Amino acid sequence: MLSEYVASLYEERRRHVKAFIEFMNTEYPKLTNKISFSLPMWLVGQKMKEGYVAISAAKNHFSIEEFVNRLAESLPTCKKGKRCINIKYGDEPSLHRVEESIHNFLKLYHFEARASP
Repeated sequence: MLSEYVASLYEERRRHVKAFIEFMNTEYPKLTNKISFSLPMWLVGQKMKEGYVAISAAKNHFSIEEFVNRLAESLPTCKKGKRCINIKYGDEPSLHRVEESIHNFLKLYHFEARASP
C-alpha cells in the first residue's frame, strides 16, 4: 500500500515523499510504516496518541506530522498547519531540522537511529 501511495503522487511530490520514507526506514527500521488516514505513518506505540510521525504531499509543500509546536517556531520559512509543519519543496535546511527533531523525538521513546557505518 505504501508503494501505491508513492506511485500516485506527481513527480516532485513523489521524490520528496519517497526520500522521507527512505530516511525513516533507514534510520528507524524497527518502526513499522503503514498507511493511516491516507498517509504514510510510523507509530511509536500501538496508538497515535503514544506518538507518531507521518508525511503528506500537497500542491506546493509536503507536511511532516509529529509533535511540532516548538519546532515550528524555529522554522521561519515554514508554515504550521494543524499538527504539522509545511515545508516548501526544495527547502533542505528546514527538512534537515525536521529530521533532527524526529531523531530527538524518537529518542524519547527509546528508538535510536541506526548506527553510522
